[in-house]
Amino acid sequence: MRLILGLVLSCLAFGAARAQESAAPYSPDLADIMSGAQLRHFKLSFAGSQQNWPLAEFEIGRMRKSFMEAARLYPEFDKVPLAKLIKEISAPALDDVAASVKAKDEAGFKKSFIRLTEACNSCHQAAGKGFIKIRVPTLSPFSNQVFAPGR
Repeated sequence: MRLILGLVLSCLAFGAARAQESAAPYSPDLADIMSGAQLRHFKLSFAGSQQNWPLAEFEIGRMRKSFMEAARLYPEFDKVPLAKLIKEISAPALDDVAASVKAKDEAGFKKSFIRLTEACNSCHQAAGKGFIKIRVPTLSPFSNQVFAPGR
């Protein structure tokens, strides 16, 4: 009986330990975070070009969250000070876009969005990933989303 009880308790302890291992919090890969930021970059471009300022503001918030998550989870990546690059290059460029969106300034948006795109590429270059080049989008792969402001 003691042997059976010991086996049952051992199995329960082993099962609990395995459950804790598999219940580890999800931590996204940096590439996944940056792919999300690229999607937000795209949607922000179209929202701004259509002067859909609420959508543009929403996408800025999502991009900001992606940058913060990347900096928090990967402050240094492959010996590159990622958090520092985001703080010094990406965040100020995104702040400029946010200011133009708040002012509902279409011309300012276009200029600041180009600066944001250049900032993305500057970070990629500094991180040794210059082969990842971002540009101002020209076509939408999202035929199921309306970017023009609507009622």
